[in-house]
Amino acid sequence: MPTTPPHANESIALVGAGVAGLAAARELARAGRSVAVFDKGRGVGGRAATRRGPEGGAFDHGAQYFTARDERFATQVADWIAAGAAAEWEGRIGVIEQGPAGWTAGDPPEPTTRYVGAPGMNAIGKALAEEAAAAGAAITSGVRVAPLKKIDGRWQLTAESGEPLGDFDRVLVTAPAPQAAELLMASPALSNAAKSVRMNACWAVMTEFETPLSTELDGAFVNGEDAPLSWAARDSSKPGRATGDRWVLHGAPQWTEAHLDLEPEEAAERLLAAWLGAIGAPAIPTRSQTAHLWRYSGPATPLPDRVLHDESLGLYAGGDWCGGPRVEGAYLSGLAAAARILAG
Repeated sequence: MPTTPPHANESIALVGAGVAGLAAARELARAGRSVAVFDKGRGVGGRAATRRGPEGGAFDHGAQYFTARDERFATQVADWIAAGAAAEWEGRIGVIEQGPAGWTAGDPPEPTTRYVGAPGMNAIGKALAEEAAAAGAAITSGVRVAPLKKIDGRWQLTAESGEPLGDFDRVLVTAPAPQAAELLMASPALSNAAKSVRMNACWAVMTEFETPLSTELDGAFVNGEDAPLSWAARDSSKPGRATGDRWVLHGAPQWTEAHLDLEPEEAAERLLAAWLGAIGAPAIPTRSQTAHLWRYSGPATPLPDRVLHDESLGLYAGGDWCGGPRVEGAYLSGLAAAARILAG
């Protein structure tokens, strides 16, 4: 007679509905596990995010694009492209250097194929969520999960508001490392590992100009020890975007850390002035401008392993801070976490 695998009927909670969490949820649900995903955000996708501007256009104010080097992720990207959830971005990308003599053009970056979600970066998170839900995963947004507690052999999840969220056999946490450390306090080993990861902060400016900005670049890496910026992109140059001249500017980690207390409007003014100065453009009127602070925009020191685990507790952790940053790293961490849980 066929036998039921020992963990086939177990329930699994995932805290975090970014790319890592959603990739893991999809794989676990497809394997027949009972899966529930919780995220504090209003939607899914984490930092693969898109925000609607006041003038109607949208801004990819988190992750700017992604590349595909691993065969598994390349296959996923091909599926997204076929489904219309992603497309290649053929923007003109340059490098700008800040030095003693001011701003100069640097050597162009290495040629690489860059992809973006379509019509916004949040499309890839939505696609993963739809696949996970189709496989049976339940996804709940807008709920903050309290630090995890195991009672009578089961993980009893509650919201910070006190609302019970259910009992589970195993839990996977894919929140940013500092938040994961608080959630994982039931496992000192996992919590301490998460605490060891330093995450960069990033002010992200979103602005739309009344007339097109005078530059041939669609994106630029900005280098320099004291440079206030790390990246700038003409968001409206990406495929599937609305017309207009919309830009996203990312503050450099060291500049952002020194200016965490700025009001969004002030952060936007300062970084916009820096960008115009970097390309030698005069100040021109904007239709809108604002900024968003990503307190945990990405890992400065990712851990070498794609998934952390405490098998004795049935507790796991992953995300872009495990095994490598960026969208691809998050996705591969999610796959590794699901595989580890299924093998347990």
